[in-house]
Amino acid sequence: MARNLQFRYTVAIGAGIVIVTIILATLFFFQSKDLLSNIKTTTSSTMSVALHNEAKKRLMNLSAILSEDVANPLYNFDMLAILHLLQSVANLDDIVYVMVIDPQGVIVHDGTELLDNYGKQIEDGKILDWIKKESVPLLKNSKDVMEIVSPVHIADERLGWVRIALSKKGQLENTEKLTRQLSELTSKSHQRERYLLFFVTGILLLLGLALAALISNRLVSPIRTLTEYVKRVGEGAYGIELEKNRSDEIGQLIHSFNRMSRDLSNTSVSRQYLNDVLNNLRDALIVVSVDKNIIMVNNAAVDMIGYDKERLVGMSYYDIIDSRDGVRVKQWLTYHMKDEADSIDARYITAEGSCVLVSLSGAYLEFSGGPGQIITVAQDVSEHRKNEEHIRYLAQYDGLTNLPNRQLFSDRLKHAMEQADRGEYLVALMFIDLDRFKKVNDSLGHHAGDLLLKKAAVRLKKMLRVGDTVARLGGDEFTIIAEQIKSISDGVNIAKTILETIREPFEIESRKVHIGCSIGIVFYPFSKDDIGSLIQKADMAMYQAKRSGRGQYCVYNHLLGANEDGLIQQESELMEALKTKSFHLLYQPIIDVNTGSMVGMEALLRWDNPRRGLVDPTEFLPFLENSGLIIELGDWILERACIEILACDDNGDRPLQLNVNVSIHQFNQGDFSHRVESILTRTGFDPKRLELEITESSLIEDIELSRYVVRSLKKLGVRIAVDDFGTGYSSFSYLRDFALDTLKLDSSFTKGLPADNYATGICTALIKMAEIMDLNVVAEGVENSRQLEWLSQENVQQCQGYYFSEPVILTDQETSN
Repeated sequence: MARNLQFRYTVAIGAGIVIVTIILATLFFFQSKDLLSNIKTTTSSTMSVALHNEAKKRLMNLSAILSEDVANPLYNFDMLAILHLLQSVANLDDIVYVMVIDPQGVIVHDGTELLDNYGKQIEDGKILDWIKKESVPLLKNSKDVMEIVSPVHIADERLGWVRIALSKKGQLENTEKLTRQLSELTSKSHQRERYLLFFVTGILLLLGLALAALISNRLVSPIRTLTEYVKRVGEGAYGIELEKNRSDEIGQLIHSFNRMSRDLSNTSVSRQYLNDVLNNLRDALIVVSVDKNIIMVNNAAVDMIGYDKERLVGMSYYDIIDSRDGVRVKQWLTYHMKDEADSIDARYITAEGSCVLVSLSGAYLEFSGGPGQIITVAQDVSEHRKNEEHIRYLAQYDGLTNLPNRQLFSDRLKHAMEQADRGEYLVALMFIDLDRFKKVNDSLGHHAGDLLLKKAAVRLKKMLRVGDTVARLGGDEFTIIAEQIKSISDGVNIAKTILETIREPFEIESRKVHIGCSIGIVFYPFSKDDIGSLIQKADMAMYQAKRSGRGQYCVYNHLLGANEDGLIQQESELMEALKTKSFHLLYQPIIDVNTGSMVGMEALLRWDNPRRGLVDPTEFLPFLENSGLIIELGDWILERACIEILACDDNGDRPLQLNVNVSIHQFNQGDFSHRVESILTRTGFDPKRLELEITESSLIEDIELSRYVVRSLKKLGVRIAVDDFGTGYSSFSYLRDFALDTLKLDSSFTKGLPADNYATGICTALIKMAEIMDLNVVAEGVENSRQLEWLSQENVQQCQGYYFSEPVILTDQETSN
C-alpha cells in the first residue's frame, strides 16, 4: 500500500510538471506561429497592395499622356499619327491592348496597321454606359487585367476616349514569389522552436521526477508505519502508542492517534450494544456531520428511504431531502447547532423517487477537541397529515359539489373587496337560485337532485374566468364572486351567460331535465358595504328576479334596500339631471406658445347639484361610466360643444379647434364613428376642427376595435389625441398601431416641471417620441412661468392651464341647456 502511494505521488508530481511545461511551451509555440503567420500575411498583402497601386498609377499616367497626345490627330482624323502614338504604348511589355473610341463607343483605331476592329462597337456594357453619361476617367480592375478609359478633349469638346489595358501577370508573379520565400522562413523557424520545446520538456521532467521521489519518500514512510499501528488498534490492541519525533502535520497525526488509542483503552461500552439499541428504534435515525454528510443510519432509516447502509453513509443529507424543503431543512440544521430548533415537517426522497412526509426532530452533540454531530430522528406522518388535510378540506368545501362552502366563500369575498378598494375595478357578487329544482328533486328523487347539483356546479366552474369563485351555500343556492369587473355591463354579461348556460338541458339518469335559474347581482364598491350587507343585497336582488318571472337577473338598486351614505340620493339626482340635461360645459383655452393666441378649446363637463352646488366630476363620472349612461350623455356633450363653438364663429371670432374627451364606454361602441358623423352632420360642424381626446386605456382595451374606430374617425377628417399617456401600464409601442395626431402631456407630469427629475425625464421622453412620430404635443396643467419656459425650450408649441386662463363658459346656462 505504501509503495503504491509513493509511486502514485511521484507520478502525479511528475505528470503535473510535464503538463504545465507542455501547456506553456505549446502556448508559446502557437503564439509564435500566429505571429509569424501574421507577419507573412501582412507582408504579402502589403506588397500586393503596393504593386497594385504602382500599376494603377502607371496606367493612369499612360492614359493621361496618351489622351493629351492623341487629341490633335483625332481632331484631324490623322490615322497614321494615331497609329504611331498607340504603338508606342502597345509595345510596352505589360500592355494588353490600346485603342481610341468615339463618344458613342465605336472603335476609331485599335493600334494595328490593318485596323482589324475599326468601326466596331465595344462590347463592355459598363464602359458604354460610362462614356455616354460621364466625362471623367473610368478605372476597371479584374483578376488578370487592369484597364482605364480616359476622355480626349480639345477645349470643352470631347472627341472620344482612350482605352488601355494593363496585364497584372507580373504583379501576381512577384506576389507569389514573395509568399514562397516567407513560407520557407516560417517553416524553418517552426522547426527550431519544436526542437527547443522537446529539450526543455525533457530537462524539466527529469528534475520533477527526482524532486517528487525525494518528497514522497519523506512523507510516505511515516504514514506506512502509522497505518500498521491503526490496523493493530482495529484488531483490539488498544493503548499502543507511536514515538513522536516530528513537529509537523505528521507529528500532529501521530499525537492524535496516541490519544485515540488511550481513549479506546478506557472505553467499556460495547459497540455492538449501541448498534442493537439504535437498530431497534421504530423511527428513522440519521447522524449528520457539521458538513451535512451522513455518518450513520439505523435500520428504520434504511427501510424508509430504500438505500442500503453502505450507500447512505457518505451521502449528503440534502440528497434525501425534497428540493422544495431544502432551504428550510438547511436553516433547521443550522439552528440545531445553536440548540434553538423545534421539530419541522419535511419530505424525504426514497430510492424509488417518491416522497415520504416526516416530522423531523434532532439534537446536537458536542465533542471536546473535535467537530460535533447532529442526530436527526424522522417519524413518518404521511397518513396523519392526509387526515388533517381532509378535515381542513371538509371545513372549507362542499362535500357534494366540491365547491367552496360558506366559510371559504366569505374569505374570498373579503379578499376581493380589499382588492377592489385598492384598484380601479369592481366586484360583482351574484346569488344564483335554480328554478324548478324542487320539482326535479320530488319527482326523480334526491339522488337525481344531487346529480343535477353536481352538473350545474361543473357548468358554472367551466364558464367562469380565472380568479373568479363559484361557491355553494346550501340547497340549490350558488354564489359567484367575479373580480376585476371593469363596468356594470361586464357583470351583467356574465349573468346573461350563466342564464343561457343553465337553460341548456341536463341529462340525469338518461332523462333530459330542463331547469333555469334566477340571479341577483350587487356591485362593490358603490357604498361602504361589508360582507353581510353585500350578501343581503345580492339575496334581495335574486328574490326580485324570481318575483319578476324567474329565469332572469336583477341588479340591486335603492328600491330593494336601504339608502346608504347618500349614494342612492345622488344616483336619483343624476338620473334627473340626465332627463333635464341640467349639465353645462366650460372650456379650457389651448394657447399657441409662440404667438400667445388661442388656437382651440377643450370642453369640460360640469354639474350644479341643486342640493350640493357644484359637484367635482370625479364624484359623478364613475357612476355615469359604470352605469353606461355616459354613452347618451357623451353624445349630448359633443353636440352641445359643436353648437356653442359655432356660436363663437357667428360672433366674428376666429374659427377655433374643439377638443372633446371621449369615455372608454363611448369609444368601445362599434357605432361610435357613425354617432360622431351624425352629430357633425346635424350641427354643421367642420370635422377638421374637431379633435377627440382618447385615453390610452381606451385604445389598448381592444386593439382591433380601436384600429377600426380610429380609421373610421380619420376618414371623417376628425383628429385624434391620446390623453393621459404614460400614466397607465401601456408602452410607447402602442402609439405606432394608430394614426394619431396629438399627444397630450398629463398635468401629473407637468406640475413637477422643471424641478422634479422624474417629471422632466418622462416629459422629455414623450416629447422626443412625439417628434419622431410627427405628433403635435399639448401640455396640460401649466400653472407658472417656469413650467412654460421649460416647455418652450423643449419645443412644445401648445399649452393649456390656469397660467393662461381658468375654464370659461361661452354662453349662459339657459342657452346651454
